Amino acid sequence: MLHLPLSMLPSGLHKFFTNLEYARDRLSFFILRPIRLYFDQELREQWLCDMVSEGKQKHIISEDDAGVILSKIREPFIQKYLKSLAVHVCTLPVTQIVSVAVAVSYVFMHPEMPRTQSWSIGLGIIALFQVMPVSPGSICRGLYVLYLVIRERNFKDYNVAVFLGFFKYIGYLAFPIQMAYRYPALARFMASHWATGAVHIVPVFGESGALLEHGVFCLFYNWPLTIRRRIRKRAERREGVKPRYWHAGLYAAAAGLIFGLADFIYINKSGNLPDLKDLWWLAVIVPFVCGAGVTLGCGGARLSNRIITAAVCGAVTGMIYTAISAAAGCGSQVQISGITVVCIWRVFVFTVFSVVGAVLTELKLK
Repeated sequence: MLHLPLSMLPSGLHKFFTNLEYARDRLSFFILRPIRLYFDQELREQWLCDMVSEGKQKHIISEDDAGVILSKIREPFIQKYLKSLAVHVCTLPVTQIVSVAVAVSYVFMHPEMPRTQSWSIGLGIIALFQVMPVSPGSICRGLYVLYLVIRERNFKDYNVAVFLGFFKYIGYLAFPIQMAYRYPALARFMASHWATGAVHIVPVFGESGALLEHGVFCLFYNWPLTIRRRIRKRAERREGVKPRYWHAGLYAAAAGLIFGLADFIYINKSGNLPDLKDLWWLAVIVPFVCGAGVTLGCGGARLSNRIITAAVCGAVTGMIYTAISAAAGCGSQVQISGITVVCIWRVFVFTVFSVVGAVLTELKLK
């Protein structure tokens, strides 16, 4: 009878609440182990060896690739990479903790509301945190990568992870993707290992050898090989073309004018200054198109320079948009501190979607 109230839970949760030793091991695994991985080099090396061994058993890595990975396990950059993965693991529960805290706070801050309604809204808040493209956990990951860039004064080795780290879910693949140009075998293995492991969350289709797992493996292991081959061929074709960057300024100016015109139309209709969420569709489409246009017009520029140029274009667009809003008289409605916050959000959002547009365009090019 004591187990009856818990019998409807999934087996893992049922065991967690009814087996003290299992609960202790799980808490240690999720809370203490990531911290130990960050400080203990031997444990990090054993962690990677265990993953490679598991990968060979599941046939998601060849013997040759496994030998290459294990032969380079003590290289300084590999150790830095594993430490960064440990930090990413530490950020796993951040979003869940914050979402539950916000939901519970909302319920207790609205005692006048019926309990059913307040708890329904609280559950909606938790669900919203799960689908947000940028979450508290992803912000922590992104800020950590940004800290590494500033501390080491090295943008080249983090030019992909520093952007992907801010996104939810795909941010966990930021460092595997970042490693692709230096350790391609390790990058492909880690991306496929983490992705196929995540598939097991899906019921029915998540068992070992399922079609869904096979599809995810092809997506994260075989498709990157195809993309790398395309990038190499494009780089060869672009070798004789002069790099071009000046057009990014034109795209940023045009995008800023489009947003300024949208503000003007919105104010005439409603009489209020629009928030970014009021023009969310424009905030997605315009930077995305700018990023795609920038990378298409960069001539013989390297891929990293194309992505950086797209990011700069998005950031400048946010600044121009804010300047146009202030010059049009909208600044009188908001204090200077408010304008600064608005500008920061615009710069961040436009930079992200510009980079996404540039990256997706490069991936689609033959």
